[in-house]
Amino acid sequence: MAFAKILCAVDFSESSERAMAEAVRLAGEHDAELILFHTYYLPPFVLADTAGVSPALTQQLADDARAGLAEAVSRARALGARKLRSKLADGLPWLKIVKASKAEAVDLIVIGSHGRSGFARIALGSVAEMVVRHAPCPVLTVRGTAAPHPFEHVLVPVDFSPRSRDAAELALRLVRPGGAGITLLHVVEAPITWGELRPLEAYRDLDARGAAQLEAWIKQLTAGAPAPVRSQVRVGSAGAQILHALEADRSIDLVVMGSHGRTGLKRIVLGSVAEKTVRHAPCPVVIVHHPA
Repeated sequence: MAFAKILCAVDFSESSERAMAEAVRLAGEHDAELILFHTYYLPPFVLADTAGVSPALTQQLADDARAGLAEAVSRARALGARKLRSKLADGLPWLKIVKASKAEAVDLIVIGSHGRSGFARIALGSVAEMVVRHAPCPVLTVRGTAAPHPFEHVLVPVDFSPRSRDAAELALRLVRPGGAGITLLHVVEAPITWGELRPLEAYRDLDARGAAQLEAWIKQLTAGAPAPVRSQVRVGSAGAQILHALEADRSIDLVVMGSHGRTGLKRIVLGSVAEKTVRHAPCPVVIVHHPA
């Protein structure tokens, strides 16, 4: 199933430009409609000082946002965007992005990993991470300076939850046919309590079961897959091992993973794994959510 509608959040930063270029490429590849979305916002501490905010200032802010969005539309058309429109909003950026994605029933949100402030962690925490946490659809976070290109090698961290399965199936839609393919990564984490098992025996048991499940997944996914599907098993912390895998294999140019695992404790697992990956991965990351 191809994407029918893609929303790209733009704030006119370098990271935003990179995200827009990727969104244009994906929209063209899937013959999807592309919505460029921008929201302008006066923080509460500015509004609190009512003496310092005049109607002229707020009008100037709106005019600048409108002009910036028009320029972004022109650049997107120059990049080859065909089915293109734009939307302008006023309010808290992450919340407006999430609301717009629901109202428009988009299939994918594309957003830069950090904004024009240049302080990656601050901006990421306030916008991209919040969008990742609350979006009703997959979110592609984009970072780096490389030109947009078809994804050749996709890493899919799996814990055999339904969201992992969704991520693997989405990776099949995103990887370039005939490319390097998809690597399913399963991380074996030590149980919190060992009970009667010695650590080595526990690791062997978990590793064997994980490997068997991976092989079963590979057999199912490779039927009609556009590129090879392989597996890798690592031992340790999931978040750390995902980043180690990316460091060890620089050919990986996309990560696709579920927003939370089988525990169902979305915020805990999202905070410890998915958000960590979004924050530190050197390549684009897609976070897959449970369908609304």
